[in-house]
Amino acid sequence: MNFIEKLRCPITKNDLVPIKREAFSNYHIPDEYLTFGKLSYGLIDSSLHYFYPVFEEVIVLHEQYALYIGNQEDSRIKLSFDKQRVFDYYNDVDYKVKDSFKIYEDSPKWVDFREVSSDYMKNSFTKASQFYPNHGEYLLDIASGPIGLPEYISLSDGYDCRVCVDISINALIQAKINLDRSGKKGIFICGDITNIPIQNNSVDAVLSQHTLYHIPKNDQKTAVEEMYRVAKPESKIVIIYSWFFHSWMMNLFLNVIQIYRILRHFAGKIYVRIRKSKPRLYFYPHSPRWFRKSFSFGKNIEFYCWRSTNKYFLNLYIHKGLFGKKILDKLARIEDKYSKFMSKFGEYPAIVITKQSVIEQPQF
Repeated sequence: MNFIEKLRCPITKNDLVPIKREAFSNYHIPDEYLTFGKLSYGLIDSSLHYFYPVFEEVIVLHEQYALYIGNQEDSRIKLSFDKQRVFDYYNDVDYKVKDSFKIYEDSPKWVDFREVSSDYMKNSFTKASQFYPNHGEYLLDIASGPIGLPEYISLSDGYDCRVCVDISINALIQAKINLDRSGKKGIFICGDITNIPIQNNSVDAVLSQHTLYHIPKNDQKTAVEEMYRVAKPESKIVIIYSWFFHSWMMNLFLNVIQIYRILRHFAGKIYVRIRKSKPRLYFYPHSPRWFRKSFSFGKNIEFYCWRSTNKYFLNLYIHKGLFGKKILDKLARIEDKYSKFMSKFGEYPAIVITKQSVIEQPQF
């Protein structure tokens, strides 16, 4: 099946129909769209209200980019302040080359690329694939970013196609370049994790890495429910999350540093509202209890350890001349052996949700 048949309009929820460039004039597409050299076709929703362009094989299905072509009222609403922050941040962020792949320029803020930590970090980068089947047709990588690490590229091994959804068109272009270089097949969609433009029960597995906690706290429930909606019955949804100040391990070992981070975190929320500055990334961590209590499928949620430490811990305690690699090797074994305990004690859990089969009601 052509994956376009699995897409839907994020605004009307209607099916989408592809139209070629030469047919634009039949649907009131402005003439200036014909001057876009890379625009060969687009999609319109079946009610003929919204048009979505396709550039460089990136299907632009974020509602903020939709062109209204109807004759009634445009039903879109503006992004909230915090969602606009995230939208602007990832559309402004630059990229850098590492190991011949392009990654976010700010990656060193969050990732320890030192040699002493290399094996430990790479082990975590590949770990998500342990929690969903190793084969299938479509792996949905929601908020995929540029997929700029070889270990991240390998996460779709065994799948016919990786469906990359992200709010940044630039990130998707980089993801396409990186996957093409690796010989991987991808579908690239500009879309919103809280309003995924894909039909119900469409993908074989869902992966979301380090994204959910950047969604406004009141929208995170919607994002999880959207991932659940598009997954096929019996499939897995894997979310790599951060507990931040809910992590007892980081609170204990970082101590004053952690207190400083928490104070800076909440001060930053006030700062961005009273002073205009360059886009800053939103962050809010819910607790494990929130995940258990917030969803009707809470009993189908399990927590495993993705990585128990953050960069602050590694910079403070792990050094080449102080047995740093041996410490991390031992820690990795502990994380694997006591994965469920370390998932709540440490910093980064893999939140694994199993979607249950739909129980059909008897017909009378």
